[in-house]
Amino acid sequence: MNPIYIQALSLSDRFGNSEDCIYAAADLARQLHVEGIDIEDRLLSSYEPNYLKELAYSITSRGVNFGYCGLRVDFQKPISSIACEINRAKTLIHSLQYLGIRSIRIPGNGVVNNHSFEETFEAVIDKFCVICQCAAQSGVTVYLHNHNHGATPSTGDQVIKMLKRINSPVLSYVLDTGQFQGSPGASGKGNSTKIADNQLYESIEICASKAEIVRAKFYFANDIEEQWLDYQRIVQILKSTNFDGPISIVYEPRGNLLSTEALPIAVTYLRDLLKH
Repeated sequence: MNPIYIQALSLSDRFGNSEDCIYAAADLARQLHVEGIDIEDRLLSSYEPNYLKELAYSITSRGVNFGYCGLRVDFQKPISSIACEINRAKTLIHSLQYLGIRSIRIPGNGVVNNHSFEETFEAVIDKFCVICQCAAQSGVTVYLHNHNHGATPSTGDQVIKMLKRINSPVLSYVLDTGQFQGSPGASGKGNSTKIADNQLYESIEICASKAEIVRAKFYFANDIEEQWLDYQRIVQILKSTNFDGPISIVYEPRGNLLSTEALPIAVTYLRDLLKH
């Protein structure tokens, strides 16, 4: 069965954007007997080596593994902000060694400030080329992350084109089930009666064979079961490509369930689907 991870940021409804999310996610991962947790740069209090080493020891001593570390991107900022983003990525890459993490997840950028889609697409490619050069020197894998919020890449075709253009040996791809065009939750919108369009599932079909990690987004808008995304359909797509990589569960609440209630439900639900 695919190893399951919990995205630590999912617990921000309880603990804010702080390192407390990391500790809480690790405790929950141990309780649920999942493989480990994925973290975000915004949850780290410092990049100071001793702090990171102590954090890593605290998590691994629980019997919990780290997966990747994500880099936060502000999709409302213009492409002129990419230079600062690259510097942040380089700093994070150099710091990951102290956590024992060997991979970084990075999305594209928003199409804003009258920049054309083409301009933004090319700027994102250039960004990844520079970051991949830095990552190669540190032995770190860079995961391209599809993301909507008016950003690129946000369709299957955009992902495939971008992967081909960057063409770096350290580049890989993390497929986010809830962040393609066609997802009701992709831009922080949607309601309990809305479901994903076929466009989302078509993008998943296009990209699934390229994915090394899947971010499984859950919203639980009706507090009972996931209705916005059809996970029976998604899991079948993944199985059709023999996907056997990690599945990282991400909870973005659109109902009343707390993360500490929703994540166990999501883990059990996915495990049942993967068994059949």
